[in-house]
Amino acid sequence: MFSIIFCLLSSFIIAYLLTPEIIKVAHANEIHDQPDERKIHAHKVSRFGGVAIFFGFLISMLIWSFIENQLMNIQYFAAALTAIFMIGIRDDFMPLKPSIKLIVETFAAFLIMYLGDIRFTSLHGLLGIHEISIYWGYFITLLTVIVITNAFNLVDGIDGLAGTISIIIFTFYGSWFFLNHNYTTAIICFSLIGGLIGFLIYNYRTQIFMGDSGSLILGFAAATLTISFINQNAVMKETHFLHFISPISLVSCILVYPLFDTLRVFVIRILDKRSPFTPDRNHLHHLLLEAKLTHIQATMLVSLFNICFIVFAIVTDGNDDNLFVPIIVFTAFLLSLLLKVIANKINGKPTPIAEDSNDFTQLQIGKQVK
Repeated sequence: MFSIIFCLLSSFIIAYLLTPEIIKVAHANEIHDQPDERKIHAHKVSRFGGVAIFFGFLISMLIWSFIENQLMNIQYFAAALTAIFMIGIRDDFMPLKPSIKLIVETFAAFLIMYLGDIRFTSLHGLLGIHEISIYWGYFITLLTVIVITNAFNLVDGIDGLAGTISIIIFTFYGSWFFLNHNYTTAIICFSLIGGLIGFLIYNYRTQIFMGDSGSLILGFAAATLTISFINQNAVMKETHFLHFISPISLVSCILVYPLFDTLRVFVIRILDKRSPFTPDRNHLHHLLLEAKLTHIQATMLVSLFNICFIVFAIVTDGNDDNLFVPIIVFTAFLLSLLLKVIANKINGKPTPIAEDSNDFTQLQIGKQVK
């Protein structure tokens, strides 16, 4: 118990003290995210907050894992996350081609799959499939890691959003692993939470962004923890109070915002005959800004809905994943459509029902910006 508290505190202190120094270095060397017509901030902001999160997390995790003698297999996760961090910080300094990032993400996924043995061995009844071959396990694990990692990168669009959503996710996983006596993974979760809190104090004031170095490591960590949660949940006795009968539905709700928002904007862009990676203002957090909410208000509202989805999944646990996953997606779609209607009403625009059918299908909002 004390190791969990101290790893959270130590990572918080490191990130809290390191973040203002990063801001000073960025200002001294004129390394900023510059405002332009595609950005939602009006002044120059450092985009290297991921450095504070990463070092706060890494130092704290290694110290308290060592003290608790819980270092076994943690080195593979640390190595993989370091690779993700390196490609993220490189992209923050000089944008990289998506293919280069994909190669590094594949390498990092290989480290946790092959060396760390963190991979899917079953789909747990999803689509009627249970046990899968080792090769399918590698493929599905790789796909999961890449999708979740980049989903976090794509939803990092307003102050505090990616960090706050990550705290919610890691708090659930960390508490579950701790109660299940998996202290190694719990230390990972709470070290991340401490680093995020230290960073968010400055991020909420728009003094610094986490950048790709931050959003990518959060996404990779969330993907790894999700796979670990599903695997560990599967080997528990069904009578155990921590066991979930519908784990796929639960993780869909835990990750509902980054996954659904990414799916939504990809569909919109493809329907518009554009690359799914084309920047625009179709994200749900942009709709909230269109509805005249501040960054903090939008972040809190999205976080509240994310928590509601998690509570819903816990309360309804025991139902068929094949039924509830589509229900989750459909519910999220209805909420996003309602938000679109509200944003249009506030801005005096036609509602989606009254708009051109093509615009309604695509749910587009405004001109293309990131």
